[in-house]
Amino acid sequence: MNTDELLSYAIRHFGKNSINEVKDNPNLVAFSSPITKNWFALLNLDPRNKSLNINCGDFAATIKDLPGFSASSLIKEAKWVEVSLGLSNQKIKKALEYAFKIALMSNKRPNPEKLIYIPDDPIKNGEESVYHEQKLDFKNWKRSSSAPREETNSTEEKINLNFEDTRFVPKEIKKMIESYQYSLPGFIRREKNFYLQGKLMASYEDDYEGRQSFLRYYPTYHDLTVGQARTYFTWRTKIRQNIYEKISDSYAYIYLYELLNGIGIKDSEEGLDKLINFNKNYAQRFSPEIGAYLERWIRDYIVFYNINKANNTFFVKEQDNDKKYERLLYPDQFSSHEVAENLIKLSNYKICNCPLYKKSIEKFEYLLVLIWHKILDLRNDGFDFFTSYIAYKNQMTIQLFSAAVFNHELEPQTTSYEIDQIRKYFYDKEKDTWYCESYWGLTGQKSIMGNFLHEVDREIRLRFNLGRNLKPRKIEKHYLKAIKDGIKEYQIEKQKLKQPKIEFNLSQLSTIREDAAGTRDSLLTEEELQAEQEEKEQLEEAIVDNEQEDYGLSSEEMSTIILLLKGKDLNKYLKEHHLMAAVIIDNINEKLFDEFGDNVIEFINDIPTVIEDYQEDLEDMFLKGTN
Repeated sequence: MNTDELLSYAIRHFGKNSINEVKDNPNLVAFSSPITKNWFALLNLDPRNKSLNINCGDFAATIKDLPGFSASSLIKEAKWVEVSLGLSNQKIKKALEYAFKIALMSNKRPNPEKLIYIPDDPIKNGEESVYHEQKLDFKNWKRSSSAPREETNSTEEKINLNFEDTRFVPKEIKKMIESYQYSLPGFIRREKNFYLQGKLMASYEDDYEGRQSFLRYYPTYHDLTVGQARTYFTWRTKIRQNIYEKISDSYAYIYLYELLNGIGIKDSEEGLDKLINFNKNYAQRFSPEIGAYLERWIRDYIVFYNINKANNTFFVKEQDNDKKYERLLYPDQFSSHEVAENLIKLSNYKICNCPLYKKSIEKFEYLLVLIWHKILDLRNDGFDFFTSYIAYKNQMTIQLFSAAVFNHELEPQTTSYEIDQIRKYFYDKEKDTWYCESYWGLTGQKSIMGNFLHEVDREIRLRFNLGRNLKPRKIEKHYLKAIKDGIKEYQIEKQKLKQPKIEFNLSQLSTIREDAAGTRDSLLTEEELQAEQEEKEQLEEAIVDNEQEDYGLSSEEMSTIILLLKGKDLNKYLKEHHLMAAVIIDNINEKLFDEFGDNVIEFINDIPTVIEDYQEDLEDMFLKGTN
């Protein structure tokens, strides 16, 4: 009923003097008793929030639970309720008449004026009729006796059946309406009653020829009139026959709530199939708004009922978001390109300017992943770059089936549900709470990653003598060392690939060595053999003198650094002992890094050379007591 019709009806039935605007608020119209002047209704004409509030007295507590009635929004008193303007004209008129009767019977403000009835013919049998005051019994008001007897229903029956004519109400619907439990606690009453009534009507079918519209937020069976209930169950019957017809969205939501609560299905997988089919055949065709809710509810349904087969279909967006972190946490499970690509995307540094990147993207990505492995290894030492600068693990409280009428007393089919390696749902029975565990990006992520890739680029240029040198950026020393270690490992791998592959019989190795030594000795003069023996003895003595201060170096590494410090021919020693210069120099630099915080030996024109700044310190360490 629109407000113009409502005001016109009120003026005709309650009198013009009973309808007045409220002072200081032209949008409010008060309906008052012509006797007591008490308000029995208040109409809000504000276009943004039109509403009708009425005073129902002690009956308010009961009527608030009827379809179309709710707590008053204008007057916060227990006796006032709000009436939906979407109800039928007949229901709104009856509600106003009831409130009017309450106002007439109120004795809060006595008034000598009485409501009287003037007979049509004041003179009868030559005598003037005199009206005597009578008490009106509104509780026993009945229809005119001229109305057919079979059409009348008791007031109580009409209230129980939503003010509808009860002659043609199917017994199943009547039973459903009467099964509503008003005694349930308020916080579960709506959801629990919906579930119980739904189970009662799970297999009911109807063929109602009428079609009534229905508009309600969070609709339930209890909100339906008999005609609306029959409209719904007739439509649902067709849906179950795969006949999809457009109807008021509120009906569609009731059907979805049924499926979410497991009503009308044999198992959860059938329920999921029905939700998917409804989304495809109804929501996407007739109501995108329902589709938006439905896609979220389907994901909640999969988790709550522990359905594993649908993971990759309905959690695609979540899985795509998780992949960028999953690849960094578990790099061995992905290609070098995928891992490197994610590292670059999380950074604001233009790594494409790196000379090695320009020369070979494939080689750069392989090297970057080697470095990232070194970064991850530092977690064993308490340095977690990922959780400190990229993303942190978070547990967020969630509510499954939010914005739906759902019986939360139902038992979940699982307490833990895994979407991927880093996103999990779990249920705390004690707290009756669901949580979602996943990773959240940290503030400043791109800037920190930019510094990291800048240092990777800078070290690559230094180690490979590529491009111009870059100024260092701030990065913790243990992460800088990991970058250097990654580059070292890359260089060693490349060096090994360059070496020719030699196959020999190990059983003949000793014979080969003896023959080679004999051949070599036969070519040397007696003086050369004597000089070589003396040099060997001196080197062994120098190593013996330093046994207690080896700094973790092997005998070969000790010999190498002593020869370098003395300026002796290192290549000869390396060849005799079948050692690679790059490998042994890298090992020395790595083992002495904690002492110097830097490399102590570098290659100049492919010749290993002690860095001048560390020459004196190294001599004190390794040449003390030697000649």
